Amino acid sequence: MIFIGIMSECKSYENIKEKLKNEDINLIHINKKSIKNIKNIKFETLIIDTNLEDFQQEKEIIEQICNNAKYVFINTDLNIENNLEVKAKKEIITYGLNQKATVTVSSIKDRDILIYVQRNIKDNKEKSIEVGEKLVKIKEGTKLKNYEILILYIIFLIYNYPIIDEI
Repeated sequence: MIFIGIMSECKSYENIKEKLKNEDINLIHINKKSIKNIKNIKFETLIIDTNLEDFQQEKEIIEQICNNAKYVFINTDLNIENNLEVKAKKEIITYGLNQKATVTVSSIKDRDILIYVQRNIKDNKEKSIEVGEKLVKIKEGTKLKNYEILILYIIFLIYNYPIIDEI
């Protein structure tokens, strides 16, 4: 079983959890109340989709969780300056709408989003994921925000799930 911790707003966590229905993945929400209780859980992936400035008192715990994880996804639009001290052997994947993110958005239209992987990353089987773009269509009435779509896309890439054409 794969444990993925996600630091985000409750609504974002619920939206991602709803779309990520897989018995192999256990998604765990991390917030200010729960972080001290889960500091010893070994997550394979930690997703930071919240501003780390709100977690200054918990910085050491976050660093401990990051150092125990194989992958760390960081929303660089919310965390422009990443002050986390993470050991070098981690696969850190940045995402966001900015040009420097590892996974970003090339264009957004009403019913689709063009996602661009700008640097090679390795999946959970150490296979290289090449640079490239993928068009993802957005279903009518979807509740997902752009960041949530990026998170799901990266999870699908890393864990070798069929890449979604429509979400």
